[in-house]
Amino acid sequence: MAPDERTSLLPTSQLSSNPIKRQEDHPYSFPPGSAKNPRNWKASKKWLVTLLASMYGLIGPALSAMVVPVLPQIAVDLQLRSEATTQMVMSLTVLGWSLGPLLLAPLSEQYGRAPVLNCAQFLFLVTNTMSALEWNGTRFLVLRFLAGFIGSAPVSIGSGMVSDMFSKEERGKSLATYTIVPLLAPAVGPIVGAFVSQYASWRWILHTCSIYTLVTLVLGLIFIEESFAPVLLRRERDAHPESSSKAELTVPQNKQQSFLLTLARLARNDISRPFIMLGTQPIIQFLAVYMSLLFGLVHMTIATFHTIWRDVYAQPPTTASLNYISIAAGFVIGCQAMGYMNDKIYAECKLRRLKSKSDSSGEGADGVEDNGGRPEFRTYAMLPAGLVLLPLGELLYGFSVACRLHPLYANVGIALHSAGLIGAFQCITAYVLDCYPVYAASAVSALMPLRGVTGGVFPILGPRLYRELGYEGTAFLLAGVLAFVGLFTPLVLMRWGPALRARSTFAAGKEAKEGL
Repeated sequence: MAPDERTSLLPTSQLSSNPIKRQEDHPYSFPPGSAKNPRNWKASKKWLVTLLASMYGLIGPALSAMVVPVLPQIAVDLQLRSEATTQMVMSLTVLGWSLGPLLLAPLSEQYGRAPVLNCAQFLFLVTNTMSALEWNGTRFLVLRFLAGFIGSAPVSIGSGMVSDMFSKEERGKSLATYTIVPLLAPAVGPIVGAFVSQYASWRWILHTCSIYTLVTLVLGLIFIEESFAPVLLRRERDAHPESSSKAELTVPQNKQQSFLLTLARLARNDISRPFIMLGTQPIIQFLAVYMSLLFGLVHMTIATFHTIWRDVYAQPPTTASLNYISIAAGFVIGCQAMGYMNDKIYAECKLRRLKSKSDSSGEGADGVEDNGGRPEFRTYAMLPAGLVLLPLGELLYGFSVACRLHPLYANVGIALHSAGLIGAFQCITAYVLDCYPVYAASAVSALMPLRGVTGGVFPILGPRLYRELGYEGTAFLLAGVLAFVGLFTPLVLMRWGPALRARSTFAAGKEAKEGL
């Protein structure tokens, strides 16, 4: 648990208008150096849990991409009679994947990361297997939405686990490791889908996902441990009731309450939290719009990518699917480079801030959040990602296809676009985790609803946009929009971020009150 953060798991006496002073002053915090504190786990244990959470996160985004090469076969078998309805096979999965964290993330902050993550993985296994056996088109679409909804758990819960286990100075590297497997999804999905459909029914694509889900679930049940500090502290308190006065705590004893009262409190205090944050936090609102734009664009690209290689370059399905490797390559290279750059910039800015405070006041950095660290340090890396790589890659990709240049040029363009996209995503996530450390999962999930809208709508509108404007016209339009928001977003956060955090009852904490 992070200092200067409000939470209902803390004593009533400390739930006042002033933020909590320090974690170590909290009577139910971990003792210094405690092995039970996830921040003090062995490095090998942290990275194992991070890698398993990352493996959980592969299947959700991969599933929506896997079906792209076989949409025509699905439409014939399930009698989906229009292009828009056929695209809904992908769009509804993306929509569910974006909305699911609004429920699953706050549940993880009440009942723990591990049980919610594993339960969601099991339910995804059930719904995905049911999808593979379904012959009715309407029921199939409903199951795809439910599979996306339930399969979204790793999106926000995994980010919360990273925040639980790693310090801010390690956030870039840890996020880069956590996101590396899900980033393979845009390449793995279509390639697996194309090759499986060449030798078997499209239903075996879904069966393959179920087999992978079962294997990762078994590994997760064995190795993933609870990492959310307030839940661990509550378990510790319940296990040793004689060492604490429960009257001081605001957490009700659920076992003494009726089911309806417990459900009402859960809906009021926990499930509603992402909606409250989205409705009241300007930082979340602002970043949700930016992220939704990026998310919609990447899914529009994935939805039309296979068509471009098939129609413009006349490549067979299996060869066309191999071009998705360039998307994955851009994601992985951009992720690792941005993770390193993010940590490097954060450490350098923190050091300069500490030196500046020491020179000006003659005092150390006591009292400053994280000894000098500020979430706004994450915004510097947004500039090369959003202002340079994204629009440059979009232009190169669009004009290469329009002029029918060698496929290598289009692949380089989409790789640059992908590197910029994941770089911007990573900076946004790191910024939000720094701002809302205890409610990290809820904060990340609050970014999702608008992503669901754009991720569902953009793939449907993409083909029409390309028909109306052409590949070069669409590329020019999108590059201009990306360049504008890529410059505007970090500048706004640099200038007004501290003031916005200072007004927040969710954001941590004391440094924001000091402003610049």
